[in-house]
Amino acid sequence: MVRSCKQIDIEDWQVITPWVYDCINRHKRKSAFRELLCEFGHMTKQEYIDALKTLDHTAFIEASQHVAQEVSRRISERNLSLPPVIIRDMVDKSSGKQRQIGKESAIQQTLDYVAKYSCEEIWRRRIVPQQVSSIKGKGQSYGVCMIQRWIEKDNAAFKWAQSHNQRYSRKCKYYVKLDVTKCFPSMRLETFMKFFERDCGNNAILWLWEELLKSHRVQGYEGFMIGALPSESAAQYLMSFLYRYATGLHKERRGRQTKLISHALYFMDDQIYFGSSRRDLKIAVKQIIKYAKDNLGIAIKPNWQICCIDETPLDAMAFVIHADAVVTVRPRVFIRARRTMLRFIRTRRMSIEQARRLCSYKGYFCPNPKKMKKKRIYLNLRIRKVERKLQFRRVFSIAAKIISDYERSHK
Repeated sequence: MVRSCKQIDIEDWQVITPWVYDCINRHKRKSAFRELLCEFGHMTKQEYIDALKTLDHTAFIEASQHVAQEVSRRISERNLSLPPVIIRDMVDKSSGKQRQIGKESAIQQTLDYVAKYSCEEIWRRRIVPQQVSSIKGKGQSYGVCMIQRWIEKDNAAFKWAQSHNQRYSRKCKYYVKLDVTKCFPSMRLETFMKFFERDCGNNAILWLWEELLKSHRVQGYEGFMIGALPSESAAQYLMSFLYRYATGLHKERRGRQTKLISHALYFMDDQIYFGSSRRDLKIAVKQIIKYAKDNLGIAIKPNWQICCIDETPLDAMAFVIHADAVVTVRPRVFIRARRTMLRFIRTRRMSIEQARRLCSYKGYFCPNPKKMKKKRIYLNLRIRKVERKLQFRRVFSIAAKIISDYERSHK
């Protein structure tokens, strides 16, 4: 078996400096990183403030080199000396679920970036394009467009077969959505390292990953910590094995092998499978659940059901995808956004929290036509009518100005 990352030396500070700079550049305004730059980056507080005011990137590049030297020294000595992470219970405002969110120190977040970027070769080999979450350039719109293309091609092939009196089984006729029960808390370090050691041929990288994931085991917590960069990459890596197993399932009929699943898409732990047969999908789901439990140590929620897309549109990734490949907004998202806008129109007052909430909904109501055409997401007619009637573009511009003024006054 070919193993990756053999030529990457994370003990050399010059190799890891770009990764350390990327971390510092993204989080440089946080107080924890200000202390990190003052302690290990050889910067004074005044130099740090001046660099932020003047947007002097050269000062941060030089400081990143000093931090990279400290990081490489700790890796070389095999002693990270990290302060313990803090895990606290938080309620997700959108879903109401209670989650255990972790908080790491600035030096550990820098090590997280080194761990992730050092394994880019493994991610390119293992993480498939159908895994659309937490990857730069992908996301909800990317996943929705991918499903749209599948349905459009399937409908076009079905129409061609009908016009030419040919037989064709629609590949996207049925779908099923699966969800992992407490994905991050249920995953284990031992399972990840068993797979990771087969792909990674670098002992320093293996040691770093093991130490970083071990540091998440505090207060009786045993899984991957939510909010940490290595947890996200490790979960994606493990889910890629489930994807390959699922798409490789097949049956033999009349001497020919037929796939049980025609298409699959993963949005972190949410899985969507398409097939032309309800029976085949049911068989595949049972085998997927068994493989996930026996090999990955994760459990699939038992509330799954197989649906026909003609009768029940697919509700996934905050959008609703119909059988004719038209995408509409999820009803509760539409109602929540409309209520927020009407509240401002009625009271003529808007707080900073309301302005931020409104701007997060702008993409649904006032999309860029060129982008929408490029991404192949069709705008719902109902949204167009509401947008014209209530002039939401003007409301969004007011919300954007409130946020801009607030951020400028608090810099």
